[in-house]
Amino acid sequence: MPYDRFTERTGPLTDQPAKDTGIVIVESTAKAHRRPYHKKKLVLLIANMRHFALEQAERGCSVLYHFSPKSHGQALVALQPERGLPELTMMRPAERELRLDMAQAVRDGLKLNEVPDTTWLSTVEDFTGVFGAYKAGKSYVMDRFYRHMREKTGILMQRSKKPVGGKFSFDTDNRSPFKNEVAVPIPPVYEPDAITREVIAYIDKEYAHHFGTTEGFNLPTTQKDCDAMWKFVGKKLLPMFGPFEDAMRDDQPHLFHSRMSALINLGRLLPADLLREVAAQADKGELPLASAEGFIRQILGWREFMRHIHEQTDGYRLLDIAQEKRRKPVHDKAYPAPSGKPDPYAGATPSALGAHLPLPAVYWGVKSGLRCMDTVVEQVVHEGWSHHITRLMVLSNLATLCGFSPRELTDWFWFAYVDAYDWVVETNVLGMATYADGGVTATKPYVSGAAYINRMSNYCRRCQYDPKKATGEGSCPFTALYWTFLERNEKVLGSNFRLQMPYVTLRKKSKDEMRALRERADEAIAHLRSFKLPEY
Repeated sequence: MPYDRFTERTGPLTDQPAKDTGIVIVESTAKAHRRPYHKKKLVLLIANMRHFALEQAERGCSVLYHFSPKSHGQALVALQPERGLPELTMMRPAERELRLDMAQAVRDGLKLNEVPDTTWLSTVEDFTGVFGAYKAGKSYVMDRFYRHMREKTGILMQRSKKPVGGKFSFDTDNRSPFKNEVAVPIPPVYEPDAITREVIAYIDKEYAHHFGTTEGFNLPTTQKDCDAMWKFVGKKLLPMFGPFEDAMRDDQPHLFHSRMSALINLGRLLPADLLREVAAQADKGELPLASAEGFIRQILGWREFMRHIHEQTDGYRLLDIAQEKRRKPVHDKAYPAPSGKPDPYAGATPSALGAHLPLPAVYWGVKSGLRCMDTVVEQVVHEGWSHHITRLMVLSNLATLCGFSPRELTDWFWFAYVDAYDWVVETNVLGMATYADGGVTATKPYVSGAAYINRMSNYCRRCQYDPKKATGEGSCPFTALYWTFLERNEKVLGSNFRLQMPYVTLRKKSKDEMRALRERADEAIAHLRSFKLPEY
């Protein structure tokens, strides 16, 4: 069983009776030590792994649960002859890293039969049928793929092959700030049982130097609790998800977001089941169409689209754009890459806008004075999670405006978030969030000044900086950073059709105004870089 596919509801475990099935699960410390993964991420993954093993044993399967200091693949290479195991069948892992590890294991003698990953909703043919084979320099627009998948699946579609409600996307209806119009439901708490408490104690000891904390861990770790969480989400959160999905609050950091992405990415909840239920709710009038479509677009559209982009570009390694100087690669501690050979796990380093500054200490919880950043990072340190707009328009926005390294930001998201795996984090951060891919997945950089953050959140109300001032004492640096970002990247972005209006405004600014904006932006970047970076 791959560490990201804990399910018996689809795939090989549905092919034969449980009594005739043996399962091999490897718990690898080499993988967990590869990056300073958030402690809650490790608790979530390992506790679900151990509970899944017990659930399958209770179902009647024979389970071999193996602890190893080696990688998953190398552990199996040794285990197969030692235990006399026959050829193993494995659903194709979602993570590129695990696929590489298993491919090396096969070269080293592991007998393995890989079968398709049936947790996905689309195939490679769906993607290439819409866009053709990958070609360097080509841009991909998710909307085309999403429309194809709606038509293929029939989800929210009429018999006339037209979308329910007359349009495919209700995104323009889902951009309201939250002003306490309705009460935010209190999410259920899943108190750790004895097994999860054992995992927490283990993580605190074995991975004490890692990012984040295990304190207050309360996410589901059993299939029963994962299913219960989904029922709560469908009944209590989804009805109001749509209109407020882009809103940000310091007093309600979750709002109506489900936090289920980590469970979906582990295989505990299957996208096909969720979409079927959401579409049925919308059809019965139990769920507003805009909320249902917004959720479906995230799962059927964006999630599937991004994993195809990752595979088609080999994790962005095939991009034909300027590369940053490669950082020192991170190796598997149990099996370091041979000297002089490229590290297959080293991440791609596209940087279409030439961003290269090291990621500053604010991302590790050092207070910067920017209330939006400090609030969101504090949540990430504590939970290993924040919703998608805080990821995009606060964390990534600041990094893009300042010119911080897209690769370093990607690696930070990878270890800091409980739902981050290579196929989802690399495409979202190197693509949509930072425009490092040069427009493969986004038609423009997703950047803004203070006005957007002020409009969509309540962060600015208690901040020392004034969002309505661009320069001078007490001014919010986001606005100066925004205008100097556009100025700095005009050769690349000046002809972008979606940025024509801000560039018209930029070109009307006087020399004195631009000088003041540059000084404020430089001051902000220097301030962020002045703090000592924690070591992991």
